[in-house]
Amino acid sequence: MTRNTPSLFTPGFALVMLGNIAWFMAFATFFLLPRFLVTELDASEAQTGWVMASFGVFSLAALPFVGGLTDRFGRRPFLIAGALVMVVSALLFTQVTELGPAVYVLRMLQGLSFALWFVSSSSVVVDIVPAARRGAALGLFGISTLSTHALAPAIAEWIALSWGYVPVFLLSAGWGLLATVIAVLLPARRRQPDADEAPARSNLALLRRPDVGLIVLASFLCGFGFGAALVFSQPLALQRGLTLVSAFLVAHAITSIVVRILFSRLTDHPSRRLVVLPSVFFMGSGVMWLAFMESMPEYVIAGALMGLGHSLTYPTMNALLINRLRLSEHGRGMSLFVGGFNAGMIVAQMVLGWLAVYIGLSGIFLLAGVLVWAAAPSFWGATVTRAETTAD
Repeated sequence: MTRNTPSLFTPGFALVMLGNIAWFMAFATFFLLPRFLVTELDASEAQTGWVMASFGVFSLAALPFVGGLTDRFGRRPFLIAGALVMVVSALLFTQVTELGPAVYVLRMLQGLSFALWFVSSSSVVVDIVPAARRGAALGLFGISTLSTHALAPAIAEWIALSWGYVPVFLLSAGWGLLATVIAVLLPARRRQPDADEAPARSNLALLRRPDVGLIVLASFLCGFGFGAALVFSQPLALQRGLTLVSAFLVAHAITSIVVRILFSRLTDHPSRRLVVLPSVFFMGSGVMWLAFMESMPEYVIAGALMGLGHSLTYPTMNALLINRLRLSEHGRGMSLFVGGFNAGMIVAQMVLGWLAVYIGLSGIFLLAGVLVWAAAPSFWGATVTRAETTAD
Protein backbone atom coordinates (compact mmCIF):
# COMPACT_ATOMS: atom_id res chain seq x y z
CA MET A 1 0.00 0.00 0.00
CA THR A 2 1.46 3.38 -1.00
CA ARG A 3 1.70 6.36 1.34
CA ASN A 4 -1.19 8.10 -0.42
CA THR A 5 -3.50 5.08 -0.34
CA PRO A 6 -5.93 5.35 2.57
CA SER A 7 -6.10 2.38 4.90
CA LEU A 8 -9.29 0.37 5.02
CA PHE A 9 -8.64 -1.06 8.47
CA THR A 10 -10.28 1.57 10.67
CA PRO A 11 -12.01 0.72 13.98
CA GLY A 12 -15.42 1.14 12.34
CA PHE A 13 -14.52 -1.22 9.49
CA ALA A 14 -13.15 -3.79 11.93
CA LEU A 15 -16.29 -3.67 14.09
CA VAL A 16 -18.68 -4.15 11.20
CA MET A 17 -16.47 -7.02 9.99
CA LEU A 18 -16.78 -8.73 13.38
CA GLY A 19 -20.54 -8.25 13.40
CA ASN A 20 -20.76 -9.66 9.91
CA ILE A 21 -18.79 -12.76 10.92
CA ALA A 22 -21.17 -13.38 13.82
CA TRP A 23 -24.35 -12.89 11.75
CA PHE A 24 -23.12 -15.02 8.87
CA MET A 25 -22.03 -17.79 11.21
CA ALA A 26 -25.69 -17.89 12.27
CA PHE A 27 -26.88 -17.69 8.68
CA ALA A 28 -24.40 -20.12 7.07
CA THR A 29 -25.19 -22.77 9.67
CA PHE A 30 -28.42 -23.18 7.70
CA PHE A 31 -26.45 -24.04 4.56
CA LEU A 32 -26.79 -27.54 5.99
CA LEU A 33 -30.57 -27.26 5.87
CA PRO A 34 -30.94 -29.30 2.63
CA ARG A 35 -29.34 -32.25 4.41
CA PHE A 36 -31.70 -31.77 7.37
CA LEU A 37 -34.70 -31.65 5.05
CA VAL A 38 -33.68 -34.79 3.14
CA THR A 39 -32.46 -36.96 6.02
CA GLU A 40 -34.72 -35.82 8.90
CA LEU A 41 -37.92 -34.65 7.20
CA ASP A 42 -37.81 -36.96 4.14
CA ALA A 43 -38.13 -34.04 1.70
CA SER A 44 -37.93 -34.59 -2.05
CA GLU A 45 -35.59 -32.59 -4.29
CA ALA A 46 -38.48 -30.38 -5.39
CA GLN A 47 -39.61 -29.79 -1.78
CA THR A 48 -36.04 -28.99 -0.77
CA GLY A 49 -35.82 -26.42 -3.55
CA TRP A 50 -39.11 -24.79 -2.54
CA VAL A 51 -38.15 -24.55 1.12
CA MET A 52 -34.82 -22.95 0.27
CA ALA A 53 -36.51 -20.64 -2.25
CA SER A 54 -39.02 -19.38 0.34
CA PHE A 55 -36.08 -17.67 2.03
CA GLY A 56 -35.16 -15.87 -1.15
CA VAL A 57 -38.71 -14.86 -2.08
CA PHE A 58 -39.22 -13.01 1.18
CA SER A 59 -35.78 -11.41 1.17
CA LEU A 60 -36.32 -10.26 -2.40
CA ALA A 61 -39.68 -8.72 -1.45
CA ALA A 62 -38.07 -6.89 1.48
CA LEU A 63 -34.91 -5.65 -0.24
CA PRO A 64 -36.36 -2.65 -2.14
CA PHE A 65 -37.89 -1.28 1.07
CA VAL A 66 -34.79 -1.93 3.18
CA GLY A 67 -32.52 -0.05 0.80
CA GLY A 68 -34.64 3.08 0.84
CA LEU A 69 -35.25 2.95 4.59
CA THR A 70 -31.55 2.64 5.42
CA ASP A 71 -30.80 5.62 3.16
CA ARG A 72 -33.38 7.61 5.08
CA PHE A 73 -33.04 6.48 8.71
CA GLY A 74 -29.51 5.10 8.95
CA ARG A 75 -28.09 1.59 9.03
CA ARG A 76 -27.85 0.56 12.70
CA PRO A 77 -31.55 0.07 13.55
CA PHE A 78 -31.91 -2.36 10.66
CA LEU A 79 -28.73 -4.23 11.58
CA ILE A 80 -30.11 -4.80 15.08
CA ALA A 81 -33.50 -5.89 13.75
CA GLY A 82 -31.92 -8.28 11.24
CA ALA A 83 -29.82 -9.96 13.94
CA LEU A 84 -32.77 -10.36 16.32
CA VAL A 85 -34.97 -11.91 13.63
CA MET A 86 -32.24 -14.48 12.95
CA VAL A 87 -32.09 -15.37 16.67
CA VAL A 88 -35.85 -15.93 16.86
CA SER A 89 -36.01 -18.04 13.69
CA ALA A 90 -33.09 -20.27 14.74
CA LEU A 91 -34.66 -20.91 18.15
CA LEU A 92 -37.99 -21.81 16.56
CA PHE A 93 -36.27 -24.29 14.22
CA THR A 94 -35.50 -26.42 17.30
CA GLN A 95 -39.24 -27.22 17.41
CA VAL A 96 -39.52 -28.41 13.78
CA THR A 97 -40.31 -32.12 13.50
CA GLU A 98 -42.11 -32.34 10.15
CA LEU A 99 -42.14 -30.70 6.74
CA GLY A 100 -45.06 -28.30 7.07
CA PRO A 101 -45.95 -24.59 6.82
CA ALA A 102 -43.78 -23.72 9.82
CA VAL A 103 -40.61 -24.55 7.88
CA TYR A 104 -41.57 -22.15 5.11
CA VAL A 105 -42.50 -19.38 7.56
CA LEU A 106 -39.20 -19.70 9.41
CA ARG A 107 -37.25 -19.55 6.16
CA MET A 108 -39.19 -16.42 5.22
CA LEU A 109 -38.19 -14.85 8.54
CA GLN A 110 -34.57 -15.67 7.73
CA GLY A 111 -35.06 -14.04 4.35
CA LEU A 112 -36.20 -10.86 6.09
CA SER A 113 -33.21 -11.09 8.42
CA PHE A 114 -30.87 -11.39 5.44
CA ALA A 115 -32.34 -8.35 3.70
CA LEU A 116 -32.08 -6.23 6.85
CA TRP A 117 -28.56 -7.29 7.77
CA PHE A 118 -26.81 -7.66 4.43
CA VAL A 119 -27.97 -4.41 2.82
CA SER A 120 -27.32 -2.43 6.00
CA SER A 121 -23.87 -3.87 6.70
CA SER A 122 -22.70 -3.54 3.09
CA SER A 123 -23.99 0.03 3.00
CA VAL A 124 -22.02 0.81 6.16
CA VAL A 125 -18.89 -0.36 4.36
CA VAL A 126 -19.40 1.81 1.26
CA ASP A 127 -20.25 4.74 3.57
CA ILE A 128 -17.02 4.63 5.55
CA VAL A 129 -14.39 3.84 2.88
CA PRO A 130 -13.03 6.07 0.08
CA ALA A 131 -14.90 5.76 -3.21
CA ALA A 132 -11.76 4.68 -5.08
CA ARG A 133 -11.35 1.67 -2.78
CA ARG A 134 -14.92 0.42 -2.58
CA GLY A 135 -14.21 -2.67 -4.65
CA ALA A 136 -11.31 -3.71 -2.41
CA ALA A 137 -13.34 -2.90 0.71
CA LEU A 138 -16.31 -4.98 -0.43
CA GLY A 139 -13.95 -7.80 -1.41
CA LEU A 140 -12.21 -7.82 1.96
CA PHE A 141 -15.51 -7.38 3.77
CA GLY A 142 -16.72 -10.39 1.86
CA ILE A 143 -13.98 -12.45 3.53
CA SER A 144 -15.92 -12.11 6.77
CA THR A 145 -18.84 -13.68 4.91
CA LEU A 146 -16.91 -16.34 3.02
CA SER A 147 -15.01 -17.54 6.08
CA THR A 148 -18.34 -18.47 7.63
CA HIS A 149 -19.33 -20.37 4.47
CA ALA A 150 -16.46 -22.74 5.24
CA LEU A 151 -16.63 -22.84 9.04
CA ALA A 152 -20.34 -22.82 9.81
CA PRO A 153 -21.49 -25.76 7.62
CA ALA A 154 -18.48 -27.86 8.62
CA ILE A 155 -19.09 -27.25 12.34
CA ALA A 156 -22.84 -27.75 11.91
CA GLU A 157 -22.36 -31.05 10.07
CA TRP A 158 -20.02 -32.38 12.77
CA ILE A 159 -22.47 -31.38 15.52
CA ALA A 160 -25.46 -32.82 13.62
CA LEU A 161 -23.75 -36.16 13.06
CA SER A 162 -22.68 -36.32 16.70
CA TRP A 163 -25.65 -34.90 18.63
CA GLY A 164 -28.45 -34.08 16.16
CA TYR A 165 -29.83 -30.85 14.77
CA VAL A 166 -31.23 -29.12 17.87
CA PRO A 167 -27.73 -28.12 19.10
CA VAL A 168 -27.00 -26.86 15.56
CA PHE A 169 -29.98 -24.49 15.65
CA LEU A 170 -29.12 -23.34 19.18
CA LEU A 171 -25.58 -22.54 18.04
CA SER A 172 -27.00 -20.45 15.20
CA ALA A 173 -29.13 -18.51 17.68
CA GLY A 174 -26.06 -17.84 19.82
CA TRP A 175 -24.17 -16.40 16.87
CA GLY A 176 -27.14 -14.19 16.05
CA LEU A 177 -27.21 -12.89 19.61
CA LEU A 178 -23.53 -11.95 19.36
CA ALA A 179 -24.24 -10.10 16.10
CA THR A 180 -27.00 -8.18 17.88
CA VAL A 181 -24.60 -7.02 20.60
CA ILE A 182 -22.01 -5.86 18.07
CA ALA A 183 -24.66 -4.03 16.02
CA VAL A 184 -25.68 -2.11 19.15
CA LEU A 185 -22.04 -1.02 19.60
CA LEU A 186 -21.79 0.46 16.09
CA PRO A 187 -22.01 4.28 15.97
CA ALA A 188 -25.48 5.52 15.01
CA ARG A 189 -24.34 7.73 12.17
CA ARG A 190 -26.68 8.91 9.47
CA ARG A 191 -25.34 10.84 6.51
CA GLN A 192 -26.94 14.25 6.04
CA PRO A 193 -27.61 15.14 2.38
CA ASP A 194 -25.84 18.12 0.90
CA ALA A 195 -27.98 21.19 0.28
CA ASP A 196 -27.44 21.05 -3.48
CA GLU A 197 -27.76 17.26 -3.78
CA ALA A 198 -30.37 15.93 -6.20
CA PRO A 199 -33.10 13.76 -4.63
CA ALA A 200 -32.62 10.02 -4.67
CA ARG A 201 -34.22 8.20 -7.59
CA SER A 202 -36.59 5.27 -7.24
CA ASN A 203 -35.47 1.66 -7.68
CA LEU A 204 -37.41 1.48 -10.95
CA ALA A 205 -35.77 4.62 -12.29
CA LEU A 206 -32.34 3.22 -11.47
CA LEU A 207 -33.12 -0.11 -13.13
CA ARG A 208 -34.15 1.71 -16.31
CA ARG A 209 -30.60 2.99 -16.70
CA PRO A 210 -28.94 0.56 -19.12
CA ASP A 211 -25.70 0.25 -17.16
CA VAL A 212 -27.44 -0.43 -13.84
CA GLY A 213 -29.99 -2.81 -15.36
CA LEU A 214 -27.33 -4.87 -17.15
CA ILE A 215 -25.21 -5.19 -14.01
CA VAL A 216 -28.27 -6.36 -12.07
CA LEU A 217 -28.99 -8.87 -14.86
CA ALA A 218 -25.41 -10.19 -14.64
CA SER A 219 -25.84 -10.46 -10.86
CA PHE A 220 -29.07 -12.43 -11.43
CA LEU A 221 -27.35 -14.93 -13.74
CA CYS A 222 -24.47 -15.47 -11.30
CA GLY A 223 -26.99 -15.88 -8.50
CA PHE A 224 -28.76 -18.57 -10.51
CA GLY A 225 -25.58 -20.63 -10.69
CA PHE A 226 -24.75 -20.03 -7.04
CA GLY A 227 -28.24 -21.06 -5.96
CA ALA A 228 -28.09 -24.23 -8.04
CA ALA A 229 -24.79 -25.25 -6.47
CA LEU A 230 -25.72 -24.20 -2.94
CA VAL A 231 -28.90 -26.27 -2.77
CA PHE A 232 -28.52 -29.17 -5.17
CA SER A 233 -24.85 -30.03 -4.68
CA GLN A 234 -25.81 -31.72 -1.39
CA PRO A 235 -28.48 -34.08 -2.82
CA LEU A 236 -26.06 -34.83 -5.68
CA ALA A 237 -23.25 -35.70 -3.25
CA LEU A 238 -25.53 -37.98 -1.23
CA GLN A 239 -26.77 -39.61 -4.45
CA ARG A 240 -23.20 -40.39 -5.49
CA GLY A 241 -22.16 -41.86 -2.16
CA LEU A 242 -20.33 -38.88 -0.62
CA THR A 243 -20.92 -38.30 3.08
CA LEU A 244 -19.29 -34.92 3.83
CA VAL A 245 -21.61 -32.73 1.79
CA SER A 246 -20.10 -29.53 3.26
CA ALA A 247 -16.79 -30.17 1.41
CA PHE A 248 -18.02 -28.25 -1.65
CA LEU A 249 -18.84 -25.17 0.45
CA VAL A 250 -15.54 -25.38 2.32
CA ALA A 251 -13.55 -25.56 -0.93
CA HIS A 252 -15.54 -22.66 -2.37
CA ALA A 253 -15.00 -20.51 0.71
CA ILE A 254 -11.28 -21.23 1.17
CA THR A 255 -10.52 -20.51 -2.50
CA SER A 256 -12.54 -17.29 -2.40
CA ILE A 257 -10.79 -16.09 0.75
CA VAL A 258 -7.31 -16.75 -0.62
CA VAL A 259 -8.09 -14.97 -3.91
CA ARG A 260 -9.58 -11.95 -2.17
CA ILE A 261 -6.65 -11.62 0.23
CA LEU A 262 -4.06 -11.83 -2.55
CA PHE A 263 -5.88 -9.97 -5.32
CA SER A 264 -8.41 -7.62 -3.66
CA ARG A 265 -6.96 -4.63 -5.52
CA LEU A 266 -8.08 -6.10 -8.82
CA THR A 267 -11.69 -5.28 -7.92
CA ASP A 268 -10.86 -1.57 -8.40
CA HIS A 269 -8.95 -2.14 -11.65
CA PRO A 270 -9.70 0.58 -14.25
CA SER A 271 -10.69 -2.09 -16.80
CA ARG A 272 -13.12 -4.23 -14.87
CA ARG A 273 -13.77 -6.47 -17.88
CA LEU A 274 -10.30 -7.97 -17.41
CA VAL A 275 -11.37 -9.03 -13.93
CA VAL A 276 -15.03 -9.99 -14.36
CA LEU A 277 -15.03 -11.88 -17.67
CA PRO A 278 -12.43 -14.54 -16.71
CA SER A 279 -14.02 -14.81 -13.26
CA VAL A 280 -17.45 -15.50 -14.78
CA PHE A 281 -15.87 -18.24 -16.91
CA PHE A 282 -14.37 -19.96 -13.84
CA MET A 283 -17.59 -19.67 -11.84
CA GLY A 284 -19.68 -21.20 -14.62
CA SER A 285 -17.11 -23.95 -15.10
CA GLY A 286 -17.28 -24.86 -11.41
CA VAL A 287 -21.05 -25.20 -11.57
CA MET A 288 -20.88 -27.33 -14.72
CA TRP A 289 -18.14 -29.52 -13.21
CA LEU A 290 -20.72 -30.82 -10.73
CA ALA A 291 -22.56 -32.48 -13.62
CA PHE A 292 -19.60 -34.85 -14.12
CA MET A 293 -18.51 -35.21 -10.50
CA GLU A 294 -18.09 -38.79 -9.26
CA SER A 295 -15.64 -38.55 -6.35
CA MET A 296 -14.73 -36.35 -3.39
CA PRO A 297 -11.67 -34.78 -5.12
CA GLU A 298 -13.86 -33.80 -8.06
CA TYR A 299 -16.48 -32.41 -5.67
CA VAL A 300 -13.80 -30.26 -4.03
CA ILE A 301 -12.45 -29.08 -7.41
CA ALA A 302 -15.94 -27.93 -8.40
CA GLY A 303 -16.18 -25.86 -5.22
CA ALA A 304 -12.73 -24.38 -5.76
CA LEU A 305 -13.51 -23.38 -9.35
CA MET A 306 -16.73 -21.69 -8.32
CA GLY A 307 -14.93 -19.91 -5.50
CA LEU A 308 -12.21 -18.74 -7.86
CA GLY A 309 -14.83 -17.09 -10.07
CA HIS A 310 -17.25 -15.79 -7.46
CA SER A 311 -14.49 -14.24 -5.32
CA LEU A 312 -13.81 -11.37 -7.75
CA THR A 313 -17.01 -11.27 -9.81
CA TYR A 314 -19.30 -10.26 -6.96
CA PRO A 315 -17.39 -7.33 -5.36
CA THR A 316 -16.18 -5.94 -8.70
CA MET A 317 -19.68 -5.72 -10.19
CA ASN A 318 -21.10 -4.47 -6.90
CA ALA A 319 -18.58 -1.63 -6.60
CA LEU A 320 -19.08 -0.62 -10.24
CA LEU A 321 -22.83 -0.27 -9.69
CA ILE A 322 -22.46 1.70 -6.44
CA ASN A 323 -19.92 4.05 -8.01
CA ARG A 324 -22.47 5.00 -10.66
CA LEU A 325 -25.00 6.21 -8.10
CA ARG A 326 -25.34 9.24 -5.87
CA LEU A 327 -24.42 9.05 -2.20
CA SER A 328 -28.09 9.21 -1.25
CA GLU A 329 -28.77 6.11 -3.38
CA HIS A 330 -26.17 3.70 -2.00
CA GLY A 331 -28.70 1.72 0.03
CA ARG A 332 -30.99 1.45 -3.00
CA GLY A 333 -28.09 0.41 -5.21
CA MET A 334 -27.00 -2.25 -2.74
CA SER A 335 -30.54 -3.61 -2.52
CA LEU A 336 -30.79 -3.79 -6.34
CA PHE A 337 -27.51 -5.66 -6.72
CA VAL A 338 -28.18 -8.05 -3.85
CA GLY A 339 -31.78 -8.40 -5.03
CA GLY A 340 -30.62 -9.41 -8.50
CA PHE A 341 -28.33 -12.08 -7.07
CA ASN A 342 -31.02 -13.35 -4.72
CA ALA A 343 -33.62 -13.41 -7.48
CA GLY A 344 -31.31 -15.67 -9.47
CA MET A 345 -30.97 -17.97 -6.48
CA ILE A 346 -34.75 -18.06 -6.00
CA VAL A 347 -35.47 -18.96 -9.60
CA ALA A 348 -32.81 -21.68 -9.51
CA GLN A 349 -34.18 -23.19 -6.31
CA MET A 350 -37.80 -23.09 -7.46
CA VAL A 351 -37.30 -24.29 -11.02
CA LEU A 352 -34.37 -26.68 -10.88
CA GLY A 353 -35.83 -28.99 -8.24
CA TRP A 354 -38.80 -29.56 -10.53
CA LEU A 355 -36.61 -29.73 -13.66
CA ALA A 356 -34.33 -32.35 -12.07
CA VAL A 357 -37.18 -34.85 -12.37
CA TYR A 358 -36.92 -34.59 -16.16
CA ILE A 359 -33.23 -33.94 -16.89
CA GLY A 360 -31.57 -35.18 -13.71
CA LEU A 361 -29.23 -33.39 -11.33
CA SER A 362 -26.41 -33.46 -13.91
CA GLY A 363 -28.64 -31.72 -16.43
CA ILE A 364 -29.57 -28.86 -14.12
CA PHE A 365 -25.90 -28.13 -13.37
CA LEU A 366 -25.09 -27.96 -17.08
CA LEU A 367 -27.96 -25.50 -17.56
CA ALA A 368 -26.94 -23.40 -14.55
CA GLY A 369 -23.32 -23.21 -15.71
CA VAL A 370 -24.34 -21.96 -19.16
CA LEU A 371 -26.50 -19.25 -17.59
CA VAL A 372 -23.58 -18.10 -15.45
CA TRP A 373 -21.49 -17.76 -18.61
CA ALA A 374 -24.30 -15.60 -20.03
CA ALA A 375 -23.45 -13.00 -17.36
CA ALA A 376 -20.32 -12.12 -19.37
CA PRO A 377 -22.07 -10.40 -22.33
CA SER A 378 -24.47 -8.70 -19.92
CA PHE A 379 -21.61 -7.18 -17.94
CA TRP A 380 -19.81 -6.26 -21.15
CA GLY A 381 -22.88 -4.31 -22.23
CA ALA A 382 -22.92 -2.43 -18.93
CA THR A 383 -19.31 -1.32 -19.29
CA VAL A 384 -19.71 0.03 -22.84
CA THR A 385 -22.89 1.98 -22.05
CA ARG A 386 -22.50 5.74 -21.86
CA ALA A 387 -23.46 6.36 -18.25
CA GLU A 388 -23.56 9.12 -15.70
CA THR A 389 -21.05 8.19 -12.98
CA THR A 390 -20.09 9.77 -9.69
CA ALA A 391 -16.91 7.93 -8.78
CA ASP A 392 -16.18 5.39 -11.51
